[in-house]
Amino acid sequence: MAQHTQGNIARRGEFVDRDLTLFSRIRIWGQLIRLPNLFIVLLTQYFIYYILILPAYRASSLAPQLDGPHFALLVLTTILIAAGGYIINDIKDRHIDQKNRPDRLIIGPFISLQTARMAYWLVGLGGLGIALYLAIYIDNLPLVLLYPSAVFLLWWYSHQLKRMPLWGNLIVSLFCAFVAGIVWFAERHGMAALLEQQPSLGMRTQAMLLTYLIFAFVSTLYRELIKDMEDIEGDRLYDCRTFPIAYGMSISRRLAWGVGLSLLLFICAGMFVLWRLAWWADWIFAAIALVGPLIYSLVKLRNANSSEEFHHLSRWAKWLMLSGLLYLLFFYHHLNH
Repeated sequence: MAQHTQGNIARRGEFVDRDLTLFSRIRIWGQLIRLPNLFIVLLTQYFIYYILILPAYRASSLAPQLDGPHFALLVLTTILIAAGGYIINDIKDRHIDQKNRPDRLIIGPFISLQTARMAYWLVGLGGLGIALYLAIYIDNLPLVLLYPSAVFLLWWYSHQLKRMPLWGNLIVSLFCAFVAGIVWFAERHGMAALLEQQPSLGMRTQAMLLTYLIFAFVSTLYRELIKDMEDIEGDRLYDCRTFPIAYGMSISRRLAWGVGLSLLLFICAGMFVLWRLAWWADWIFAAIALVGPLIYSLVKLRNANSSEEFHHLSRWAKWLMLSGLLYLLFFYHHLNH
């Protein structure tokens, strides 16, 4: 009954000025900053650091530039960038979301606009302070420039780029690749030393990192294009010119299908390498967790028309992105052999 009332209030867009339990407040703020997505960011960076980079360093008797506590601060900085991006996006899209996702509206019904803006600035300034400290700690001042650049791009995305054909999709895809790339960038001097001491291991490690960056970018772009088709009605109502609105659903479906097919070919190329190396566990995992869901979504995409169908495909695309991360676990036991 409480959830039903909550949903009705959200649909009317009224601010809830009433006492909420601590658990309810935590859940609401978790929804605003997309807590599950932030957890995936955390896992991605920890997997890359502890499963790919550190074992390679140990094999070469190299020390990382960031020890455990300072790496945790790097992860926190990335999480703050992402959280701030979600907050400013919901602030700018609160009217569109009232049409597209009325049952999931947070700003207005449960968090006031003023509070959301204050949270955005607190998150941004906190992340900038941590980034500055880390850049000084590892004597890598270019690192601090990445933080305001990422924050500005996400701000620009929420204000303008997401309402332009394809540009917003590319920015989100770049940020997902940035989640992995920032770890590589922070450890670039150590990776250069690894490449010098053990060229074969260094090349394999960096090839794996590059492979994941490409996968993260293309898989995110695939999902973003599907989400634009899912949200077309609300976006059109508020004069957004996303790709489906600018060029039509038919061309958008073909573009998404082409991106998905490119991703499939990219995965299959990697599977061919696994087959040649006789890494059968890795090959089977890729076939079941990556190729299977991707082919299913491509087949369904050809005839999808309703918002519900595109939402279903978006969930499959998200599983595909998570599977790519989990694949790092399977790759680990082969990397240093």
